[in-house]
Amino acid sequence: MATSAPLASLGQIERELAYYRRECNDLGARLLRLQEEQSQAFREARRSRTVAKLIREAYRLADMHMTAEEIGASLLEVIVENALCDGAALLLQDQLDEGSFRVVHAIGPVATPTIRLAMPPGFFFTTARSVLEPQAYALTSILGLPYILWAYDRSTGHALILGNRSESNVSRPYEPGDQELIEGALSVYIDVLLRKRAETELRAAKAAAERASEARARFLATLTHELRTPLTAIIGFSEMMLPGSRYSLTQSNVERYAGHIQDGGKHLLALIDGILDYSSLEQALPRLSPQWVPAQAVLTETASLVAGLARTRDVAVEILPAEQPVAVFIDPLRFRQVLQNLLGNAVKFTPAGSAVELSVTQGLAGGAVFTVRDQGIGMRPEDIPRALEPFQQLDGSQGRKLGGVGLGLPIAKGLAEAHGGNLSLESAPGEGTTARVTLPAERVREQNCP
Repeated sequence: MATSAPLASLGQIERELAYYRRECNDLGARLLRLQEEQSQAFREARRSRTVAKLIREAYRLADMHMTAEEIGASLLEVIVENALCDGAALLLQDQLDEGSFRVVHAIGPVATPTIRLAMPPGFFFTTARSVLEPQAYALTSILGLPYILWAYDRSTGHALILGNRSESNVSRPYEPGDQELIEGALSVYIDVLLRKRAETELRAAKAAAERASEARARFLATLTHELRTPLTAIIGFSEMMLPGSRYSLTQSNVERYAGHIQDGGKHLLALIDGILDYSSLEQALPRLSPQWVPAQAVLTETASLVAGLARTRDVAVEILPAEQPVAVFIDPLRFRQVLQNLLGNAVKFTPAGSAVELSVTQGLAGGAVFTVRDQGIGMRPEDIPRALEPFQQLDGSQGRKLGGVGLGLPIAKGLAEAHGGNLSLESAPGEGTTARVTLPAERVREQNCP
């Protein structure tokens, strides 16, 4: 009976220890749950705060005078500051290769500026417990950080990635609930980007409309002058030749005045033809009737069309021989109009006693290059784009003296493009101008081919 009391006491102690052990374990579990709840509440508050600040910053950035390209860097700074991450990057999908992405903006170092993803996920994240599959390897390689948060918008091809170096029990970097954060941040960026692009397009459209209005005003002013001069001559000389006129005209006077009337009529017809040609190019591409024609024959025929103007201005037109004769698939009438406009300009702006060269050579890619080179007054390189616009006269005094409404080069450019080619100009003041019309390889073949 003496030994039973200590054994009973020992059993009681063990039961009490087991009880307190359970209580301690329950208390520890409750503390862990409380800690986890606090961590989750903190993360949710941080996510809400970050999204709210992103929205506020989006409105601020959208109202600033920033380009679409500058938006990404500014938004990334806001994201990194509020999301408490070590790095971030915005990526853009290649339009030609959907599996390729390149970094367009980044905060922090970028380990891999371009990556390939066979099937890019819409949302993805990694933790210490994540299995590093090939897709995870590719995404973590962008920033060179092990813990990443990724979102991808398939409709626009934009993607956003955030990265961290470590994670802790209190504030794990990423979890499924962070999808709202990353997708919200990406959506804000895309919305602001599209708004900025729309603003840029609106500004460009406004500038284009203003240029069109200015061109219309120039056209009306130039056309009024160009029409008034020949019409005044036609009306004046015809009144002098009418029966009962108070002027006593000799036969030689009548013949001379009739010539002036004819010249005025031809000038008016040329102006109207130019306006109609340009109008047809503005409405739609001209209907071409292409056929294979020897290129050298095109040069010869074009030179004959401006022979009269060249003799009047004492300018020689030289056709350079071709090293390799070729045939070109063109509409003879329309393509001659291209070269005639270029050659006519070259003759008009070349001083007397000089020469204009006309040649055709094979291009590097197998095409053909028609060249008109003059020794005229030339123009500044920055004025070349203006010269290719309609109703432009870069040198007012010279252009006014020689006439025209500034449609020759735009018509030549439009007809060259209708043939699948292009028109380019090289010039410098006092050094003349070189105009080149390039045709693609599919419109060129050796002349001796059947």
